[in-house]
Amino acid sequence: MVHKQTGMDWDDIRFFLAVSRTGSIRGAAAQLGVNHSTVSRRISQFETQLGVRLFEKMPTGYLITAAGEDILELSESMEKQVHALERKVYGRDTSLSGTLRITLPQILATHLIMPDLVHFAHTHPGIELEIISSYETLNLTRRQADVAIRLVYENQSPPEHLYGRKLARVYRSVYHSKHILDSDPTHSNLASIQWIVKEEDGPLPTWVVQAYSPKNNSTYLVSDVLTQLAATRAGLGASVLPCYLGDNDSELVRLRPEQSKLYGELWLLTHGDIRNTPRVRVFTDYIAEVLQSHKNILQGAVE
Repeated sequence: MVHKQTGMDWDDIRFFLAVSRTGSIRGAAAQLGVNHSTVSRRISQFETQLGVRLFEKMPTGYLITAAGEDILELSESMEKQVHALERKVYGRDTSLSGTLRITLPQILATHLIMPDLVHFAHTHPGIELEIISSYETLNLTRRQADVAIRLVYENQSPPEHLYGRKLARVYRSVYHSKHILDSDPTHSNLASIQWIVKEEDGPLPTWVVQAYSPKNNSTYLVSDVLTQLAATRAGLGASVLPCYLGDNDSELVRLRPEQSKLYGELWLLTHGDIRNTPRVRVFTDYIAEVLQSHKNILQGAVE
């Protein structure tokens, strides 16, 4: 009699969970950073090892089977234990060397603190920075990142299971192309201004509507803030932008220099198991000082 080997490999579980969460081989491959054929082969081998079919291939993607559902909960439990072990090991590392994964909003990295990140890297050459420019909430529990700098909007709170430090308040204001405004320095026709809105932000804020009475048919939608910035600079219309972005751009002018409104608060987030690890601590202390030094520009202070 031939007995099947049923000992589970953590790598098999990783591939299984990635497919179950993304619903596709290609989605799992992108998540894991491997070739899609590797994912397909590993899933096939895992199914052969277990003697069951884990997924049904449907026109819309990979649908988990009843047998797959049976092991999904156990797989997620195993995943939590593995990540907890990784965090414990990482948390006991007392050296100022090794990889440090940082996730932060793209425009914060590219338009404000990149020189500060470079300075940190040069000051601590043993720490290998991985800078993940993203607006997504990466999972610190699974160590997709070690440190997250996130903008927490008004009336919201950071996740309770993470260790957080509030670093700075971020304000925003209304900006237009300097070249467009040079032809109308008194802003005599504010109601006719066209507006560029980032789709994620939704409609124009109430304070903008009250101040400028924009026309309903004069809004352009864009998908991201860098496109919004470029369109504003080119003269397509006015935009509500973070002050640290708009005030630092020589091509833009605030429509009302005295006006700025709270956008949200920057928080520094880490997992409790690793927050006192030397390389995490030295970075979080450093970046807290950096953002404090940028306090005026973040708050849109006008001299």
